[in-house]
Amino acid sequence: MKENSSPAVGRLKKTLALAVLAGLLLTGCGGKQAATQPTATATAVAAVAENVTVPGVTGLTLDKATEQLEKLGFKVESVDSAHGKSIVLKKNWQVTTQDPASGAQAAKGSTVHLGVKNLDDVAAEKAAAEKAAADKAAAEKAAADQAAAAKAAAEKVAADKAAADQAAAAKAAADQAARDAAAKQAAPQQAAPPAPAPAAPNMGGAIICSDGYVWPSTTRQGACSKHGGIAK
Repeated sequence: MKENSSPAVGRLKKTLALAVLAGLLLTGCGGKQAATQPTATATAVAAVAENVTVPGVTGLTLDKATEQLEKLGFKVESVDSAHGKSIVLKKNWQVTTQDPASGAQAAKGSTVHLGVKNLDDVAAEKAAAEKAAADKAAAEKAAADQAAAAKAAAEKVAADKAAADQAAAAKAAADQAARDAAAKQAAPQQAAPPAPAPAAPNMGGAIICSDGYVWPSTTRQGACSKHGGIAK
């Protein structure tokens, strides 16, 4: 019996050994995965936490812009964008450009590049811009005044012409009325026939016409035909 059972026992031991070894391998892999997962998660969280929103610093003096950026963990690099001068006192410079721009996301520890101008240059540019604006306003006002004066002169010329035309028309009307009145007054005098010369009375017998005319004949036929007939 012992000789027959020995191979079976050996196979059983071998099977148990393989099972234990497999369990150990599985346990080891699971532990490694469990240990790896927290590390990857922590790295991702750290990467997100390192990204910072870049503030807008244009218009600030370089010293204040640098202080604000460095507090957020950024490095600052500044360059004179106008003349390439060396920057000594940061308070004498003004930020004109920035990269990355305001509101961008950048990694903590990265560099923000600033373009700056000396405050003297900024003041000179501002004064030049104000002078140019004032000159433009003065030129526009002068042009507007000149246009207004030309318009007023044109309106005066037009008004004077209208007044002269009205006066001429009134004079012409008056002259025509005077001519019409003179013509009307002269018309009856020209139309009236000359009065006939009175006929000398016929002492030998005469015929008296209706208008007082003395017909110089005793013949009644045709007498006083042009003088209203014979008086009754």
